[in-house]
Amino acid sequence: MSIPAHRDPGLEAGLVAALNNELARHSRLLHAMKSQMATLVPEDLDTAAFSLLFTLVRCGPKRQGELAEQALLDPSTVSRHVAQLARAGYVQRRPDPQDGRAVQLVATDEGTALAHEIGRRRQSMIAKALSRWAPEDLQHLVTLLARLNDDLDAFRPHFVRALVDPALPDAPAEPPAAPGRPHNDFPDQRHHDQESS
Repeated sequence: MSIPAHRDPGLEAGLVAALNNELARHSRLLHAMKSQMATLVPEDLDTAAFSLLFTLVRCGPKRQGELAEQALLDPSTVSRHVAQLARAGYVQRRPDPQDGRAVQLVATDEGTALAHEIGRRRQSMIAKALSRWAPEDLQHLVTLLARLNDDLDAFRPHFVRALVDPALPDAPAEPPAAPGRPHNDFPDQRHHDQESS
């Protein structure tokens, strides 16, 4: 089945295509990086499970449903990964201080230390790869990546519709920011001398 061509107003098609290509390339490089970093993850854990540990270390205790929502994962997948983390001693369950009937997930001291160490190694690797960048260029990239992530996240409810309905209007000029959502996916080195994936 052929897909009808559609030209989006407002953005030059060549620029959008170039961005799309670079995002795809970036995704492949991130996958390669994560594959290498997986050698540091304990054998009894999936790499995807470990990424949930980083979320708990970075953001603090969360209910399992909140963790699934923040990680953009299916609740059943999160349940399986959390079970792995709990068995390994990296995450523990405790009553929610705000509601004793609910359960929170919290990173243990061992889990926090491991996340910080792997995060420190990943940040060191990125720093070496970008060692020739000027600080102002790096800051500009961080600012634009944060903006890109915010806009994509705000548009996320419309992803499927945008694929099947090219006539979907553009996003608002200033989409609302997701409250309380940090930009980085890893523990912050400024506070913990560390970060990772």
